[in-house]
Amino acid sequence: MEVNWEEIREHQFPALKSVISLKSAGGSPLSRSAYNSGLKYLNDMLTYGDIFWDEFFIELNSIREKIAQYFNAKPREIAFFINTSSCMNAVARLIKPGEILYPEGEFPSSIHIFKRLGFKNTKIKHVNHQYPIEHITNQITSNTKYIVHSHVQYSTGYKQDLEKLGDLCKKNNIINIVNATQSFGAFPIDVDKCNIDILVTSALKWACCGYGIGILFINEKIINDIDLPFSSWLSVKDALSMDNENINIKKETSAMDCLGGTPHFPALFTLKGGLNLIEEIGSGDLQKGLRRISKRILWLTSEFLNEIRKLNYKIITPVELENRSGIITLEHNRAEDIFKELLKNNIHISLRNNPKSLEKILLRFSFNYYNNFEDISKTISILKIFD
Repeated sequence: MEVNWEEIREHQFPALKSVISLKSAGGSPLSRSAYNSGLKYLNDMLTYGDIFWDEFFIELNSIREKIAQYFNAKPREIAFFINTSSCMNAVARLIKPGEILYPEGEFPSSIHIFKRLGFKNTKIKHVNHQYPIEHITNQITSNTKYIVHSHVQYSTGYKQDLEKLGDLCKKNNIINIVNATQSFGAFPIDVDKCNIDILVTSALKWACCGYGIGILFINEKIINDIDLPFSSWLSVKDALSMDNENINIKKETSAMDCLGGTPHFPALFTLKGGLNLIEEIGSGDLQKGLRRISKRILWLTSEFLNEIRKLNYKIITPVELENRSGIITLEHNRAEDIFKELLKNNIHISLRNNPKSLEKILLRFSFNYYNNFEDISKTISILKIFD
């Protein structure tokens, strides 16, 4: 069955009636499915008060099961936090100090806390804004304990081959830590097939679920070998006995939900709606929905690149399909003027600086499945002015 993308755009994303949103890498409009799911929780609390505690936890477990299905993981290997940074902070306090390899263009939240805690870290230099596996291999030493790497680089859109990265980590006995913030909701990820030990993400961007959602996966083999660094009353077995002598923490990632306290239900219920929409796109199959979405996104970026190649803009993003995501970054010495002109025409993108010179010369366009060719045409018409 063909997906009616225009119908989804019309019914699910009312924000697109007034703006062209090409900034999913920063944050996507909320989908109506996510909104309705979160609103139901708020209406229940408004109308009936806090009488659905048990039902809320049943819903939470169903969300956890869907996230586990997304990643080909076990539900007990999934915990919920409030954003990617909170997840990574938990990870940094969970693992032992050791040397980290990470891409030099990595987003700050991936590596910030490790530096603060004194982990030794080594940058992987980019090769034409890419991080080829053979290049990473050459930088591994006997001291390398961890690789921290975004699935998709936030600035350039470079998409790493997670299967090859996982094989490299497994071969060298390195803990593989993946930040999936720029791919969650847009591309499938199989933590088992890709030998991912730890994964962090949020649902603000490509999943269209809004703020307040952090998702943490930790392989149960790692959890079995450590003491969990966070706990509270809901982290223990028989939590509802409310026995303050009971510190028998469950040996599973899920015990770290919200540091062991009451979950942030409003945000997590929007996540349920977002996942339901992906399933709907997949005719009831979450994985099929992800495959259809990723195919759609790559088609949009291909169409955009076809038009950009006719103009005098420098393409920073890898153009090969295997390393391309929904992000296309262009360089232009009048980037600030172009950004302002796009904004005047209700076209929203991200203006980024060159990391080395700090000049704002990068224009980041990020396409989600709700975008269409008309969005591309209107954007190109503005870019032609500065060609």
